[in-house]
Amino acid sequence: MFPTYWRCDDPPPSAETPSDPPSTQKILRHAAATIHADGAGIYKQPPKVSYTNKYIPTLVSVTNPTQTHVINLLGHDITITLKATNYEWDWGDGTPNTITAYQGMAFEKGMDPNKDPRLIRHYYTPPNGWRSRFDGPYPEATRTITLTTTWSGTATNPFTGETQTINGLVTTKETTGPFPLNHLIVSNTDTWEEKQGH
Repeated sequence: MFPTYWRCDDPPPSAETPSDPPSTQKILRHAAATIHADGAGIYKQPPKVSYTNKYIPTLVSVTNPTQTHVINLLGHDITITLKATNYEWDWGDGTPNTITAYQGMAFEKGMDPNKDPRLIRHYYTPPNGWRSRFDGPYPEATRTITLTTTWSGTATNPFTGETQTINGLVTTKETTGPFPLNHLIVSNTDTWEEKQGH
């Protein structure tokens, strides 16, 4: 080993200017191991129940597709920005998961819940198969939606000025908690019949 000599006009390495600054990738990996990432935030419609009617889907979206965290490394506060890049919805009923890069959106008046491509939807079926229009409720047949979100992470290295993004840096998992299934009874009213000319 050879001794290290510093020129008189060069400051010695310190926390502010380390002689071997960490790479941006190392900073992001350190952040992934230390921060507590939040989930993307499940927004379910309807919120407390899902229906087994053929044309009444359960709609989901997320409320927080980005988040930021600050870590301190060698005396520097470094902001880490996480962006959701992939969503996997497990509907809790044994059907295939829905995987999308799209966060979905909440239902708004005027949308067709069965056809609007901006909506992420799922149709639940009666636990014992459809029997009649008077099916439900099913108090013992609860379901839970689980959302697994994959996040990219972006940071700017305070020592080098480099900005880097790592895809798949963090994964989070969250659930709705159990909710019951029910079946709506849809009855034609006299007003509806009159509008049809009956």
